[in-house]
Amino acid sequence: MEINSTRNLTAGTKFFMVLSCAFMTGFMWRVRGDSGWGSMWGMFAVGVMLMLFIYAFFGNRRKMSYEAIPAAVILLGITNGGWGTLNSQMGGYLTSSFPFAGETADRLVEINPLHGLWMMLLLGFGWMPLFALFIGTLFSEKQYKIKHYIILVAVYYAALFLFKASVSHVILSAIHPEAVENFRLGLADQSIELSPVEAYIKNLGSAAWAKKVPFARNYFTSVDVISAACAALISCVAALIVRRDKLTAFVALGINTVCALSITLADVFLILDSDRGFFANVNPPAFMVPCAWSLWEFFTGFLLGLGIMLILVCLPKRLTNGEGRFEYNPVFKSDKIRCFYNALLTVTFTFGLTLARPVGRRIAGLLEDKGILSDAETVEIILTAVLTAIAFIFICIKVKKNMISRGLPVPVAMRGEDFAMKSAPLYFGATALIYFFVGSGADIIELPFAQMKSSSAFLETLRSGYLTVVILQLAAMILFYALYAVAASKSIKKANS
Repeated sequence: MEINSTRNLTAGTKFFMVLSCAFMTGFMWRVRGDSGWGSMWGMFAVGVMLMLFIYAFFGNRRKMSYEAIPAAVILLGITNGGWGTLNSQMGGYLTSSFPFAGETADRLVEINPLHGLWMMLLLGFGWMPLFALFIGTLFSEKQYKIKHYIILVAVYYAALFLFKASVSHVILSAIHPEAVENFRLGLADQSIELSPVEAYIKNLGSAAWAKKVPFARNYFTSVDVISAACAALISCVAALIVRRDKLTAFVALGINTVCALSITLADVFLILDSDRGFFANVNPPAFMVPCAWSLWEFFTGFLLGLGIMLILVCLPKRLTNGEGRFEYNPVFKSDKIRCFYNALLTVTFTFGLTLARPVGRRIAGLLEDKGILSDAETVEIILTAVLTAIAFIFICIKVKKNMISRGLPVPVAMRGEDFAMKSAPLYFGATALIYFFVGSGADIIELPFAQMKSSSAFLETLRSGYLTVVILQLAAMILFYALYAVAASKSIKKANS
């Protein structure tokens, strides 16, 4: 395929890229925790936008094939962890998550907030290790085959399970002794004659079991978080040793560090109203307290997008300027397998299912709220499946036409960087439309317009914090589009055909 345009990434362009990515990721990270997305699926949506953004400006590289997009998105989602009781501990308290015998409420104990800080940093560092590695390999000058990725993933999971069964318990005792001691009390309360380590291993780290024993949930989550962080570090070292790839190790380490700092610094919003901890004497504004969780989500994403793009724009020009004219090397030898992979994963999963699922969930939730149906989960599955199947049929026809009939090396008749440049604002807009207007939990549809008819009532609603996140998300959306448009227009340089 001919190259119609190249990217000219000047210092000014990179400035707009960094800011645009920050607002985009902030918006998407807030979305990932909202009704319709959530957990692994929410991370998939974040991953789609990050990959489109990276491809839009750096996509002129052989490694940045269409087939790599869903691989990166999946790798981002499958390491999605949980914070359990961790995100409140910098406030100086630890909750039992289950009442002791004879007590009607969960027990709250005072802890050293510094111990909570360590846990949040470890949580962030181990959040997206495989995605971080994959991004590094896309920019690296080392060649990677499928077997190399399998080795790196295997090293990560081997280290993860090894640490869960051994060293992580020792590390937890050293950096957060209150977590261990209080879990011992919880075990004794339930007449369980096991040590914390034995209880974890015997129950295979089961979150379901942990929720029924005081302080067990925190202990189990802490061990998992430490293990993920250690495995993330081991995987960076593996890239350095197995492939002798300094660039991939550096990028992965950088992205993991950025995630650790982002999720920790943004956690400030959750602990500002604590009477202990780092901000014990700070009284946050009233509008901030009700939406502290949402603010944490948004600013985690904002700082993450800012940091990731800063790392990438600072890479050497020989890596970021692209490779000019080239043909994509086919990942699969069989045209039919390549066609099916791209139709199913590259297009249907990445751009279809990640949008169909929140639509299905939100509409099912709305019908349940209105009393029209009682089993929202079944309707959600049906709606998601139907929407995805319809999309898959049309996508199969289009991809087959391009890859089989026309013999193109790509599922869409344009180079990856150009496709991403055009698709990023479209996917972002579709996500925003669902988030603001569709079904149960739609931020704008569910605003109390009837209660804001007078200026005084509007100001009161504003002070209450009800509008804070809506205004923040609207501002982020507008700023993303404005900054992205500038970055895109500045970066595109027409190539001589």
